[in-house]
Amino acid sequence: MEKRTLFIKPSRPIQGDIKLDPVLIVRNKLEDIETTIVLDTNILIGMEKVVDNGNKWASVKKQGLHNLVKLLQRSPPESVCLSPGLALNEMPPELAQESRKKYETFCSVHLPGYVDAPNCIHSEYEGKKKDYGYDDLAPESKAALAIPFTCLLYLNLIDNKFKGKPIEKFKEFLDKLENKVDCLSSAEIEIAKYCFAEPPSTCRETIELRKKIRKNFLKTGDEKLPKDASEVLGIAFNGACDIHLLQAANFFDQNGIDGVKQDSWIATKDKKLVEFCNVFHHVNTDGEVGKHAAKIVHPEHSRDIYWMLADSEFSIRSFIRRQAHESKELELETLIQVADEAIKDIKEAFE
Repeated sequence: MEKRTLFIKPSRPIQGDIKLDPVLIVRNKLEDIETTIVLDTNILIGMEKVVDNGNKWASVKKQGLHNLVKLLQRSPPESVCLSPGLALNEMPPELAQESRKKYETFCSVHLPGYVDAPNCIHSEYEGKKKDYGYDDLAPESKAALAIPFTCLLYLNLIDNKFKGKPIEKFKEFLDKLENKVDCLSSAEIEIAKYCFAEPPSTCRETIELRKKIRKNFLKTGDEKLPKDASEVLGIAFNGACDIHLLQAANFFDQNGIDGVKQDSWIATKDKKLVEFCNVFHHVNTDGEVGKHAAKIVHPEHSRDIYWMLADSEFSIRSFIRRQAHESKELELETLIQVADEAIKDIKEAFE
């Protein structure tokens, strides 16, 4: 199958899916909406490979970037903003510096109109070349990742160290989120449902999706379960960056950028992330973006007691929290403390 860039819309209109194409971009332009394409790390790595191999069109096609380039070439001037910043921020700084330069070299040949946006920030990246993770981030970046990072740490902790039935593991995960994080985050909870499930052999679609979600959020780069704390921290950091990418696109749509309304999309080559977003995403209602979670209820789940119990448990706890908890913003220091405690728990459990 031909490699292609995939586009994700994390928060969608309630009436159904929409497609990113020149028609949508032109309509956005006429309505004074800027179309923003947030680049995943794998897109930047693909651009690096193109530049390293002579920056030729054949390499663009080989890396699956041709449909992204053609889309941008067919779009009206100053109608689309490319945003590589989030992807660069999750790379080791020395590698990010090189990646940014090659991104600009790639654009200079294939997308000359996208080299410099009027409101772009030219960051300089200095520091590590490898072994880069959550602890290396600035406090503001730590706070932004703290909740998904902490949730995924506890997901890995329970998957590796807690003995029990699938529903018992899921309840333990909810306990951790309530007691340690004081937050029930829908995306991470939906991930946990699949990770802890043990579907029967007849539920083939659920088995396949479970395998992909576990690969993304519970396994190392060579697809093995973590054997020590450092590998758990690396898995959780990468997974948290994926979730943050989705959250950032929703944030841009809700708040705009520099006073300009946004229609934000994610460009990626990660099919696992796309498939997860086909199951779990947000819907736009009452003028709000990224506030209301939605998921696909697969027919196979109606025959599995685990899914019924898991959905019921989450619903009951969410209802109780809405009645008993006052919604509040967690401060930066509090978020960092929550993540630091989770890191400590992981180190103690794995060492």
